Amino acid sequence: MSATHTTAEPIRTAAVFGAGSMGAGIAAHLANAGVRVHLLDIPAEGEDRDARAKKGIELQLKRRGFMRPEYAENVIPGNVEDHLDRLGEAEWIVEAVFEDLKVKQDTFRRIDAHRAPGTPVSSNTSTIPLAELLGGLDEGFRRDFAITHFFNPPRVMRLVELVAGPDTRPEVIDSLTQVLERQMGKVIVDCRDTPGFIANRIGNFWMAAGAHLAFEQGIAPEQADTAFGRAFGIPRTGIFGLFDYVGLQLVPAIWGSLLSALPDTDAYHRFDITRRPEFTTLLDKGLTGRTAESGFYRGRDEVFDFAAGDYRPREKYEVPRDARELLTADTPEGRYAKDVLLTTLTYCCDTAPEICDAVDAIDSAMELGYGWKKGPFALADSLGVDWVADLYEGEVLSLLQAAVRAGGFYGADTVLGSDGTPQAPRERAGVVTVAELVKDAEKIVGNEAATVYKRADGIALFTFTTPMNACSVEALAVMREVAQRTDVRALVIASDNPTTFCAGADLPTIARLAATGEAEAAYEVVRAGAESLQALRDAPFPVVGAVRGVALGGGLELLLHTDASVIHAETRVGFPERSVGLYPGWGGTVRVLERLVDLGVENPHERAFSALLNVKPVPAVNFPLLREADRVILSPDHVIAEAVDLAGELAEGYAPPAARELPLYPGELSFPEGSETDKAIGDALAREYAGEGTISAHELGLRESTEASAVLVRPKNAERAMHMAKTRKPLNN
Repeated sequence: MSATHTTAEPIRTAAVFGAGSMGAGIAAHLANAGVRVHLLDIPAEGEDRDARAKKGIELQLKRRGFMRPEYAENVIPGNVEDHLDRLGEAEWIVEAVFEDLKVKQDTFRRIDAHRAPGTPVSSNTSTIPLAELLGGLDEGFRRDFAITHFFNPPRVMRLVELVAGPDTRPEVIDSLTQVLERQMGKVIVDCRDTPGFIANRIGNFWMAAGAHLAFEQGIAPEQADTAFGRAFGIPRTGIFGLFDYVGLQLVPAIWGSLLSALPDTDAYHRFDITRRPEFTTLLDKGLTGRTAESGFYRGRDEVFDFAAGDYRPREKYEVPRDARELLTADTPEGRYAKDVLLTTLTYCCDTAPEICDAVDAIDSAMELGYGWKKGPFALADSLGVDWVADLYEGEVLSLLQAAVRAGGFYGADTVLGSDGTPQAPRERAGVVTVAELVKDAEKIVGNEAATVYKRADGIALFTFTTPMNACSVEALAVMREVAQRTDVRALVIASDNPTTFCAGADLPTIARLAATGEAEAAYEVVRAGAESLQALRDAPFPVVGAVRGVALGGGLELLLHTDASVIHAETRVGFPERSVGLYPGWGGTVRVLERLVDLGVENPHERAFSALLNVKPVPAVNFPLLREADRVILSPDHVIAEAVDLAGELAEGYAPPAARELPLYPGELSFPEGSETDKAIGDALAREYAGEGTISAHELGLRESTEASAVLVRPKNAERAMHMAKTRKPLNN
């Protein structure tokens, strides 16, 4: 199976109208994607008419909307009176002004008068229907228009709701899909032009119902957040904590807007929180949550007591971690959790035919927009749809009945449509899994820790089967074996675990080695790891990493031994070895120095020394050791497909890297921070790099293995390693 691609080309220039929190955030994330952005707002009073746009850029710098500070240079501030001529070069124009229909339509008319013909235009509206937005605008504009509803903050929140109009050209949707999913790393959920679209229609209902039911049943906020929380994969804020996070001052506007847009027959009206005295009490006191000193909660330890009219200590509640056990518990928490789940699922089933084609759209919206680990339908599947149907103790919803007949809302290759019939899930261009790629491939190497599959095109995929993709002794053996294959055209190291590329060495093994106190035994294992990674580097074919989640310790060393990698920009990379009692011993010290030398960095040994002993991971986009061949992309979902494509490109005329000579450091390196244990690690690394002239990379690697092994079995360092393996927490001894 090969990766698929959209026909649309990447964009290079965009324009955003509105420099508020959302507009400036969208502009910042476009800048992260390498797009040049014109950020326009109304002219400010005074000499600097672009001050509003500049303030938006400054705010994004403070809020880390830019992945790197220098990316702010990609955003050009301006205003909507002096700089409309810039729209002619924009390949996408985003409207993100405040939610006022007249203001938005005036903005569209200005845009239409200055944009190049055919340029896609989209609105970030969250409340105004597309049909109303386009009132009075000509057919040409309608054909180029859609809604792209981002979630705040745009850098972090991956969900974008896309609403196309009846006249929207397919080419516009292709172009928006390209920039949103491939360039900006978002996940599109196709929505119909209905109030609140999908995420806010369902998510706001769940929040309102959860709060309303709690007040009706006398359930305290912290009790409710505990009951309908961890057991269901709900973020730790719970419902009331989420209200505080969003800001209670938005309840009248956002929840009120949906209430006014929906018919009286909609279940939303049963849970009108805009009139609940608990909400009005807090709003009257100015207690709006994170935008004030407090809301339902004050800090982590206090909650508002409505009977007393003041804050009280937060109580602790215990509930079963198993959702089934909790839902059948005859306790206030169990009854409340059951009511919230069934009320929410009922609304999803009733509303699905109106708002979406298939139930996975609702699940994606709740997972990406509200942080649920599983959306309501996937959650029902995990509990068992038959079991959930029995909870209703009466007439069962038609969509749930259809799921029972189908064996679940999700099948092996299907998802239940909102009409109750199974259908193929929506395909996303360029998104593949390892499982799909190796479906018809040949297994050529493998054991209980890792497997290598070779596809018909000669490209092989190495995938871990260890927890956290740890490099166990067995996994290293697979690396050495596949490196000797002559029938492999290229190798991609990839995993369907989106949270981990490789978390490094197997910690229990390291701890056992440390506990022996035998440097020779430690040397053999450390050296085996170094030789395994070196074997991949010396293989007769290119090795490409598909990197996302985390690449830590030995995982980062593995990345550094690839010929190139496709890396998700937010991947956390780093060397936490010092917190385990040693320093990188699988060729990491060699590869880091080599990279810095090749990049022409001044004082490469000092920079390497600092990087190797800094235990704090950094986003890959800020990692200073990436090469021109490495590709940093914003979409974690497209990493695997792009890695396979890159491997195929590198395979043409490939030759392994030549042996290297590296400079030694004639001065003294020292690690001034930390304890005696930390100093021992720094001293060992300093000895490895010390000397006059040059040294072969191989000899430097032997030095590394010797020093790293001796450090590991040092009593205090061994104590640190064993503590980390046992508790997963560092010991600062």
